[in-house]
Amino acid sequence: MVDDSPTTILPVKTLSQLQAPLLSRQASDRSQASAKELPHSKRPVSDLFDFTEEFIQRGYHAEYANWRDSYLKWRQGDAKGAKGENRHATHLRNRNQRTFEYWYPTVSNFNFRRTCAYWIGVLFVEGCLLFLWPPLFDAFWPGAPLRMTFWISKIPLLVGTSTFGSGIYMGYLELINMDVDVAEKRANLIWCDWRALYNVLLEAKEDSAEGGGENGDDAESSAGSEVYWYQPLSSILGWVIYMTGAVLYQVANTVDIFDVPKEWHVSMVEWPLVFGGLCFFTGGIMEVVHNRCWATAPDTFVWWTSVLNFFGGIAFWLCACPEAMGSLTTPIGVGGTVLYLIGAILGLCMWRGEQFGLSLISNLNRVQRVDETKIAVRTHSETGVREVVPINNEAFQLDDTKNALQPRLSWRGLVFVLMCALWGTASIVHVFAVPAAPWEFESTSRTYRRHLLEQEMTSVVHAIGAHLIILLNSATVTVPNEEPFRFMTLAMRLLVAVLTVQSVLSNWTFLVDEHD
Repeated sequence: MVDDSPTTILPVKTLSQLQAPLLSRQASDRSQASAKELPHSKRPVSDLFDFTEEFIQRGYHAEYANWRDSYLKWRQGDAKGAKGENRHATHLRNRNQRTFEYWYPTVSNFNFRRTCAYWIGVLFVEGCLLFLWPPLFDAFWPGAPLRMTFWISKIPLLVGTSTFGSGIYMGYLELINMDVDVAEKRANLIWCDWRALYNVLLEAKEDSAEGGGENGDDAESSAGSEVYWYQPLSSILGWVIYMTGAVLYQVANTVDIFDVPKEWHVSMVEWPLVFGGLCFFTGGIMEVVHNRCWATAPDTFVWWTSVLNFFGGIAFWLCACPEAMGSLTTPIGVGGTVLYLIGAILGLCMWRGEQFGLSLISNLNRVQRVDETKIAVRTHSETGVREVVPINNEAFQLDDTKNALQPRLSWRGLVFVLMCALWGTASIVHVFAVPAAPWEFESTSRTYRRHLLEQEMTSVVHAIGAHLIILLNSATVTVPNEEPFRFMTLAMRLLVAVLTVQSVLSNWTFLVDEHD
């Protein structure tokens, strides 16, 4: 039998009603002394602690009131009730997905994604520079002795493959932790929940069909940045395919330094290079698809990065087939490496603009921290986590945003990072010059070994020092105004410029001396 009685409709609460106590303190028949003697499970409701003022202070009250009303509707038979637990993590997740504070809910998340994007660009630059060294050596000294070819060509190529692959892994690491708050739990290293990741990148809201008129402003503001279904898919496939190609290249170049039978060389060097090049070509397609380069104007860093990586992937694939390309194999490979190098530099330009998604996570590029952004940083009193929140009158324990979130890198700072990368790459190459031609560093029979050890230690220290400065520059991107720190920073930059020139000249002089 159908019940025709009218459904009870909850009255709409005004703002003043929302600030009413969560638990009304009605008079109780029992005295306060007798209530305290009872167990907690049998005490009256009026004896419970009222969290209203604390919720209002923290800015949770309106959210809790909505959750409470939805729960009451569900208890009264409504089909849709409260979703999620009323806890700190849920509060951070229940944000507009088109805002800066959604993708960077805590300072830890901001620093994690900022660091990943920084090292992607740096490692790509160094990897490309190391890729360019072997063809330069082969062109300068064709038919070089096997000892020189091994140490000056094959080993730097292997190190460059590892460096470039490490940059790809940093991008993959950033991707698989898009739905992880690194302030609350450990970051994923190899695997993740791919379905959950797809939904996060799709920016799909569970309650998108509800409350059609309540979020009109948000819908209007996000209409121009619609996320198409293939964008999160291309983001995931792009980094996974790039990672596969990096592993194949690593296997091929590692086996290539050994003297293996021809059958092994074909199956473990030539074919992995072919399939690895195909992976880089496919990854470039994913970048173009992800950023919809056919439908957008070529006036952004991400557009040019995607297109350059696309053509670079084609070149990598073609140069992996020397039988088909013939004498054009080396020029095509050099051209593809140069395209990737330019794309890596543009990636650092994107990092400078806080577009930490680079060319395959456009969700992060759509939200930026500009001067007009009304956000702040507050410290949670219980967990100690520093949250990124919109500025409002209910925010508490506000910190200085510029002190919590690192400022942007200047153009001079970007040039300094590139100079450090060149210095570090030249120092790495010079490390292998000592075993390649130890007679170049010979003086007397008594000090022969000490000279070799001295030269090797000098090159290693230079390489480590360059990367330590690169690491320091990722955390401190501005020149301090206080003396003597300002003078020391400027002097360090001048010293890096001198050491970069010295390392490049040292390698060039070594080649000329050995060739002559």
